[in-house]
Amino acid sequence: MSTERTKTGETTAGGAEQTEDEVRDKGAAARRPGRPAKGAGKKPPRAKRREDPDEEPEGGRMSLLSHLKELRRRLIICIVMFLAGVIVCLSQAEWFTNLLLSRGTNFSFVYITPAELMMTYIRVAAAGGIVVAVPVIVYQVWRFVRPGLRRRENLAFGLIMTVGLVLFGLGAAFAFLIVLPLLLAFFARLNTSGTVTAMVSVQEYVAYVVNTMITFGVVFETPMAILALIGTGLVKPKTLRKNFKYAVLVILIVAAVITPPDVVSQLLIAAPLMILFYGSILAGQLIFRRKLKEAEELENG
Repeated sequence: MSTERTKTGETTAGGAEQTEDEVRDKGAAARRPGRPAKGAGKKPPRAKRREDPDEEPEGGRMSLLSHLKELRRRLIICIVMFLAGVIVCLSQAEWFTNLLLSRGTNFSFVYITPAELMMTYIRVAAAGGIVVAVPVIVYQVWRFVRPGLRRRENLAFGLIMTVGLVLFGLGAAFAFLIVLPLLLAFFARLNTSGTVTAMVSVQEYVAYVVNTMITFGVVFETPMAILALIGTGLVKPKTLRKNFKYAVLVILIVAAVITPPDVVSQLLIAAPLMILFYGSILAGQLIFRRKLKEAEELENG
């Protein structure tokens, strides 16, 4: 067998002849899948999306176990602060109780069971512990949810919680300093004949005072509720302003029910509530003006 390669008679584009072996090798190479050329088949690189730093969460990703550990740590801090507040207030429970009793100057206070006064001190201390712990609890809640919030949401959350605490405190102080003296004086004057002596249980009196303060603290949260309704689009400031007269009527009726039958007492209760209601409407219109303008343009468009 000759070692010479036979000619095939095929020529290349340049006119040079190719041997049969060369043609066969090239055909096998064409049938065999080869590696794609470098860079072939790749998609063009995408331009990096420029994200608004205000839209990015401020914290990184955390595993479920890390979240649970963090939650446990926050809960322990809140419980410790509550217990510390209870212990401190229990050491001054008599002083706090006398402060609450100072509003009822027209009554004689008694305790009708042996343990009633002691239980009253414990309840006053527990209430004081809650008062001490609430700011810490709010702060710990904010720190726990902060990593998952965007910058704007973080600022909004902190502002809402702070304003809510301030409003609740103002409502409780308003009840203690203004509302309770009026109410208790009115109740003391009901016995016009003098045939009944007002001897009030300490435990019942303290419960009444605390409940009244909590009630007015919640009522003073009205601006937060109205802002939430406006922010979610359920209510428009224009609608609230249009129906403000009905709100005034409801406020006057409530003030007439819970206060002595004189105009001064009713106005002392009704005026702050009216100011809070109308002020919250103006605040909602100012805070959400851009959102309200967009909604109005969609309706008119």
